[in-house]
Amino acid sequence: MIDRAIVLSGGGLGGIAWEVGVLTGIRDAWPELDEVLADSSTLIVGTSAGSVVGSQVAAAVPLELLFEAQLAEQTAEVGARIDAAAFQSRIDQALAGATSPEDARRRIGAMAIAAHPEDDGERAEIIRSRLASEQWPERALRVAAVDADTGELVAFDRDSGVDLVSALAASCAVPGVWPVIRIGDRRFVDGGVRSGSNADLAAGAGRVLVLNPLPVEGMPLVPEGELEALGGAAVEIVSADAAALAIYGLRALDPAVSPAAARAGREQGRSVAGRVMALLA
Repeated sequence: MIDRAIVLSGGGLGGIAWEVGVLTGIRDAWPELDEVLADSSTLIVGTSAGSVVGSQVAAAVPLELLFEAQLAEQTAEVGARIDAAAFQSRIDQALAGATSPEDARRRIGAMAIAAHPEDDGERAEIIRSRLASEQWPERALRVAAVDADTGELVAFDRDSGVDLVSALAASCAVPGVWPVIRIGDRRFVDGGVRSGSNADLAAGAGRVLVLNPLPVEGMPLVPEGELEALGGAAVEIVSADAAALAIYGLRALDPAVSPAAARAGREQGRSVAGRVMALLA
């Protein structure tokens, strides 16, 4: 039975480092977090960057090891430079005339397919390099991705018949930046196409912690509909502070930001540990 849920949102390489740092900082101030993460009644929900962190947490990789990995000077990560204005223009063009959220996601999927039709295996290798184990953890883990052709949200788990590397690669397939991921006869893009958090995948949990590494000014930290889907659950949202965003906000896909982002996240995690303890203890 699921009692608690930890929702790890998307945010690129900077978001991975920040989320690892936040969890490590919370554990610094509240060591019992290790027990919460190891508890079979704790569900982990991950989207894009959050799916990578979530898979490691669910596999019981010690937080300190995950944190140290973010500080490494040598990494197998491949960064991407994005012209934010041009990228947003392509998104706006793709969305023009969309008649529903599903139609909007289909249009983004079509844009992604046109830009990078299919992965040649490189992304899978990069994802594989992030993992301590390529096997689905025994713990409850849900990984969000979007079907590029239908716009449907898909939540992969250990019972989906999809290997973990493919599920994570699909969840991390930023449209227009990385290739779409083919799984069987379906093609997938980043779960963030639907929502940065997809927090409603935690429905049924009584207590929900959401980490948001890339809050957008003027936008809700978690969409209202997702909060409503959580019913009467107690929800705590921790979003990246100004110090963290100054490090990676415009360079979220640059591996060079990871060490500083992780340190900023750890500092913030210590500062919010009391709030998290009150929710999850």
